[in-house]
Amino acid sequence: MDRTESAPKGPDLRSPKHAGGLDLRSAKSGGGSQSKLSPVLFWVVLAAIVFRVVTVATERNRKDKSGGLIQWQPHEAALAVAGKTGKPVLYDFTAAWCAPCHRLDKEAWGDSTIASSVNQGFVPARVMDRQEEDGHNSPAVDELQKRYKINAFPTLVVADSTGRELARSEGFQGLPAVNRLLEEGRRAAAPPAAKP
Repeated sequence: MDRTESAPKGPDLRSPKHAGGLDLRSAKSGGGSQSKLSPVLFWVVLAAIVFRVVTVATERNRKDKSGGLIQWQPHEAALAVAGKTGKPVLYDFTAAWCAPCHRLDKEAWGDSTIASSVNQGFVPARVMDRQEEDGHNSPAVDELQKRYKINAFPTLVVADSTGRELARSEGFQGLPAVNRLLEEGRRAAAPPAAKP
């Protein structure tokens, strides 16, 4: 018996027609359920893109404006407000990408006792660095960073109404360090006691 004659005839698995169990030569593009899926897939992808754009824009706005319970003043007007109120300025030099800055926001600026102390005793002004995100800062932010020699985030600077630095803290070292800075800033800004 000749092997080729007696072997059962079946599909030729070496044929491109049966590659991977699919008949590739008879597959039609755009036929059947694919034409119904394309508009649905298009709208799903479009909705995902729109959702992503909206969430990125919302997240950027939230990060720029975050800061817990503090009533932030525009940094451009902080010295003028300090001159009118007699309070020192508390500058918070921060950046959206800065993890310790987010801890400061949550742990210190979100603490009602600290927030009350800051809001009552200081002119709080947030200075948001946008160098990494936008490739540059506004001239006002650049000027403040140069004036106070900012080279780390977060940096807290207490200044009098003339802009003279009274106290400073770099990095976030916890609530006790923030409280010490605030107390140091209050003491330095207080008018000298009258001599007897």
